[in-house]
Amino acid sequence: MARRSLWPREHGAYFQLAIPLVVALAWRAPRIAGLAWAAAACLAFLAHEPLLVMLGHRGARMRSSEAGRARNHLTVLGGGAVALGGAALVLLPPAARSLAALSLAPVAAVVALAWRRSEHTLVGELVAAAALTGAVAPVLAADGAAPGAAAAIWLGWAVGFGASVVAVHRVIARHKRAASWLDMALAVGLAAVAGACLATAARSVASLVAAPLVTTAAVLVVFPPPASRLRAVGVAIAASAGAAGVLLLAR
Repeated sequence: MARRSLWPREHGAYFQLAIPLVVALAWRAPRIAGLAWAAAACLAFLAHEPLLVMLGHRGARMRSSEAGRARNHLTVLGGGAVALGGAALVLLPPAARSLAALSLAPVAAVVALAWRRSEHTLVGELVAAAALTGAVAPVLAADGAAPGAAAAIWLGWAVGFGASVVAVHRVIARHKRAASWLDMALAVGLAAVAGACLATAARSVASLVAAPLVTTAAVLVVFPPPASRLRAVGVAIAASAGAAGVLLLAR
């Protein structure tokens, strides 16, 4: 019988981690501390699925059959993340170290939510978006960006992907249903945020990064596609994130 994969199943999470990191490493010449922190973030992300298996969140049968393999994966990936993260903390300048400590707060919250089986709630996925995009701030600061600018870029990615999370939840909730007052309120709210981001993008790096993703999220809430088109929705969000990265690199 084929073994079950221990790769993370949340496809959108790959984009939330990878796109900001790739853009950050392309925007500034990477240094050892930044590369170490980026690698630690990737290993920690890959360790998430083995952790869920060990906790039994993928079912008792999978924990029973794959516990040994999941434990080995968790030990290697988690140990590598801790080692590289620790090395990065030693090498990071003080300001970047403070950002690194701040970025670990939503990571701890994600672990706590996973323990409570609440990571796939709307709140859980919003916290995960903040945690995954948070890896970018220490990398940018390590590579010479001003701490304020690094934090602002993190904010832009977190707001953008957070809006995308809200939009996907509403697309699923709206499947074959009429719009509710919540959909109308979210449509107005997201449209207002998108307008504000577009209006201030020239002078705010956070708005510049968030604008494409929030605009796409607003369109998805106003004109929701069928829930059967979630793959196309994911492609649209990934393309918007790519556009945000291009705008940031061209700034």
